Amino acid sequence: MLQVFQSRKVIAMYVMSMKETSSRAAPKGGFRGDSKRVNRKHVLVVEDQALLRFLAADMLEEAGYEASLAADADEALQVLARNPDIGTIFSDVNMPGDMDGVALARLIREHRPEIGLVLTSGTRIQDLGQLPGGTMFLSKPYEWDEVYRCLEQVRH
Repeated sequence: MLQVFQSRKVIAMYVMSMKETSSRAAPKGGFRGDSKRVNRKHVLVVEDQALLRFLAADMLEEAGYEASLAADADEALQVLARNPDIGTIFSDVNMPGDMDGVALARLIREHRPEIGLVLTSGTRIQDLGQLPGGTMFLSKPYEWDEVYRCLEQVRH
């Protein structure tokens, strides 16, 4: 649960529940258990900044979504392999590691085309045409209403 306390000039945010990220010790998996049965209300949040990742999970859960978490693309692939019902990926573009959010989206689109994709970034993507077909893009900072609209659009 997120609580915001506001005074005239200071806004302090306290994340009351810190959700567990999936274990990095899990075996590496590709797209094991490829399933056409997905739950669009099950969203995998891929964000390297822990506070943003936990905040996104809280906001999604408050809106009725189930959230799974990953800190980078490698971990996202592991979580996806263990949870074949994930129906939507909500990912940052710029992440540490060998694969950024765009490369992750391409890989997922190639192997699991039924999964909805929403990418976000605080930096401008020069060519939105480089995104896989059907991918929604949101610039940071965004409003949560925008996120929910994108998630609904990729569900259909």
